[in-house]
Amino acid sequence: MQPLKYKLEPGQKLDPNEFILKGFEDLEISTQIVIRDALNLGLEVEVLDRPSHFIRLKGQGITRLVKEASKTELDSYMTFLVMENKTITKRILEESNILVPRGTAVSDLNTGLEFLNKNSDRKMVVKPVTTNFGIGISILPPSSSQEEKKKALEIALGFSETAIVEEFAEGNEYRFLVIGDECVAVCNRIPANVTGDGKKNIRELIEEKNSDPRRGVGHVTPLEKIRLDDTELSVLEESGRSPESIPSAGEIVFVRKNSNISTGGDSVDVTDIAHSSYKKLAVQAAKAVEAKICGVDIIVKDLEVEGDYRILELNFNPVLYIHNYPYTGKNRKVGEKILNVLGYSS
Repeated sequence: MQPLKYKLEPGQKLDPNEFILKGFEDLEISTQIVIRDALNLGLEVEVLDRPSHFIRLKGQGITRLVKEASKTELDSYMTFLVMENKTITKRILEESNILVPRGTAVSDLNTGLEFLNKNSDRKMVVKPVTTNFGIGISILPPSSSQEEKKKALEIALGFSETAIVEEFAEGNEYRFLVIGDECVAVCNRIPANVTGDGKKNIRELIEEKNSDPRRGVGHVTPLEKIRLDDTELSVLEESGRSPESIPSAGEIVFVRKNSNISTGGDSVDVTDIAHSSYKKLAVQAAKAVEAKICGVDIIVKDLEVEGDYRILELNFNPVLYIHNYPYTGKNRKVGEKILNVLGYSS
C-alpha cells in the first residue's frame, strides 16, 4: 500500500490557529501541527504509518522522516536512551554542574524504605526510572506512614525495574522547550482543577470545564478532559471533599497533584516572563545529553528572577500543542521551529 501524499495548491494556506487539521483528526495533535506547518511551507507530506504518527517531509531539496512530531534523525538513539533513563540523565546533568534533586535509585522495596526512613522529615518523591505523563509518581509528605512509603515504592517498581527516590524540589514546575540552540517556549502546567461559583458542585464544574472544545481524549486536542477516577477521588478525599462538594465562589479546587496536561491540567504560556538565565540553563541541559529537540522540566521559586532551581527531567518526545495552543497565552508556533532546525526555510 502506497503512503498517502499531501501538498497544498499554490497560494493555499491552512489556518495555524485551528487546532484540528481536517483529514488528520486521528493523528496526535503535535503531529497535526508539524503537518500543517509543513504544508504551509509548500512541502510535500507523506503519511507513512498513521497509527504510529510516522510521516516523511519532502521539499527544498531535503527529505526528512519525523515520528510523533519531535522524534527526528537529529537526535541519536543513545540520546533517546539517556533521556529515557532518569538516573543516567541526573548523573550527566550533575557532571555538567547542573542542579538536580538529591536522591538515589533503588531496585528493591527494602532499600527504598531504608532511604525514605532516613529522610522521613522531608517531603519526598518516588517515581519509576522510566516514565512519561506523570505515570507511577507518588509524592510523600514528611512523616508518611510505612504503608504509604511501601505503596509508593510498589507503584514505581511496578512500572520499572528501578525507582528513583528523591527530595521534593520546592517551587513551581515549568516546561522549557529547546529546539536546536534555542529555548523557544516556556509553559506552566497547572494540575487539573476547577474554580467554584458558589452554586455548582465539583462534578458539575468538571463537566462544565470539559465542555471546552479544546478538551478531548487521546492527545488529539490541546487539552485533555478532567477525569473523576480513583486518583482524582483520592485527592478530593484528602482535602475533605467529594464530587458533590460545592466550592465557594472563586475557590480553586485541585483534583490532581501532578501537573501533566495528559491528566487534565491547564497549560499557561509564560515564555515572555521567564528569566533568560533559566532559558540558557534549559539549552545547556539539552546540550549535555546532545539533544536537538528536548523538553526540560525545571522547578524554580520565581520564574522572573534568577535564583535557585532544580532540573527534574529531560523529555525526548516533548509535546508541541501546549506551546501552540495553551489554555492561556500566545501561540509560539513551535512546529515552524522544528521545520527550521530540520533545514527547511520559512
